[in-house]
Amino acid sequence: MLQLTENAAAALESIRQIEGIPPTLGFRLTGGQEAGGEITVRLEFVESPDEADQVTTQGETEVYLDPEVAQPLAGAVMDVQDGDDGMAFVFRHRTEER
Repeated sequence: MLQLTENAAAALESIRQIEGIPPTLGFRLTGGQEAGGEITVRLEFVESPDEADQVTTQGETEVYLDPEVAQPLAGAVMDVQDGDDGMAFVFRHRTEER
């Protein structure tokens, strides 16, 4: 199952505060695998997970994973990194070093 770093969980909560998203809404990752093998991931704010969603938790932050992204991200860690365009979420295999 996808894991979140503390930094990723903090970034999600920061987005919630900056955007004025109520704490009653959860974070949901949706998307799918493209023809070239890359995974497209979108972040949505939803009231509750869909029945088929997987739920992962880091501290008090829950993220719901659409089945289309849950399996491809099963062995990954969600983190954040600073880039030229600002902060971005990244997904790494658990065995990768920073």
